[in-house]
Amino acid sequence: MTGRARTVLLSLASITAAVLAGAGDIRAARPGREGGSFGILEALINTPGVSTREQGVRDRIRSLLPAWARPAVDAKGNLLVTVGPERAAKTLLFIAHMDETGYLVTAIREDGGLDVKAVGGFFETLYEGQVVLVHAAKGDVGGVVPPRPNYLDPSAVETPAAFGKEAVRVDVGASSRAVAESLGIAPGDPVTVPKAFQRLYGSFGSGRAVDDRAGCTALLVALRGIDPKTLRHKLIFAFSVEEETGLDGAQAMAETLRPDLAIAVDTFVSSDSPLERPAFAHAILGKGPVVRAIDSSNITDPALVDRVLNLARQAGIPVQYGLTRGGNDGSVFPEFGTPDLALSWPTVHSHSPVEVINEKDLDGLGALVRAIAERW
Repeated sequence: MTGRARTVLLSLASITAAVLAGAGDIRAARPGREGGSFGILEALINTPGVSTREQGVRDRIRSLLPAWARPAVDAKGNLLVTVGPERAAKTLLFIAHMDETGYLVTAIREDGGLDVKAVGGFFETLYEGQVVLVHAAKGDVGGVVPPRPNYLDPSAVETPAAFGKEAVRVDVGASSRAVAESLGIAPGDPVTVPKAFQRLYGSFGSGRAVDDRAGCTALLVALRGIDPKTLRHKLIFAFSVEEETGLDGAQAMAETLRPDLAIAVDTFVSSDSPLERPAFAHAILGKGPVVRAIDSSNITDPALVDRVLNLARQAGIPVQYGLTRGGNDGSVFPEFGTPDLALSWPTVHSHSPVEVINEKDLDGLGALVRAIAERW
């Protein structure tokens, strides 16, 4: 974080998100196929895609694109859909990342156990004592992450967890390396928790990798709604790889595409939870998408923030703005002369197996992306 970003974050720590249009329903047309934005989100969440292993998610997104789309995959593995006049005066890039945190197998032990390493930033204690899936060449293999040897000791449980500081092991039930290898398991295989989107009461839902499959969903909703023949600007909808491990997919695009504006669509880690204090990052779930004015990686030009807020107001889309922690793909573009802007939905329990999202916010986010694409 730069000194300027740190200063602004500290001085604005008491700012809470401002709701521009109340709690009314968000005006967003829901695509019929897959049953609305949660239908698309569920399809993407249920597809595993640990960073550097995003192929399945990329294929799933490709299958959900509108018929007119002509997707391309760059050398890094990013999926891009370009639409609009080729000789347009401006090019807008919308970017959401396909990858998620998880583990990769690093070795198979003689006793059949698997050594794994964390990919991306998350609390490994959330995997302790949990069922996992090893996504092997012959198909998924169930496994467990055993708890610490002293997990039955009350004094040990009550102290801060040290799980993850030592090598993490996965047990798939194999009695030897040969048995594990016969299941198709090999070093480099990704490991995730079993992924199943769960609808909650009302318009809430929960699942693993809402970050950033919800962003991918918003881009898909917008793509399905726009009419390519009516666009004034050239648009690039990019589904990036390796965000969780260092923004590498976005970096490759920033160096080559040079758009006039980069718009990252990623999660807003909200304090809208009984476990949090509302003085910071307080965007309310169900009150609309969020414009990330400031985060740990970037300070958005206030003029861009104001323009988006005004556009949302004109389109009748309830929207919030605020500051939060974390970074996003857009932050690598200013180095190459491209201004960036981050759009989000509020979420709680980020980077856990129970990330929570509200469908109203996701509907509104898709509508906001479409409004920017059509009216900017």
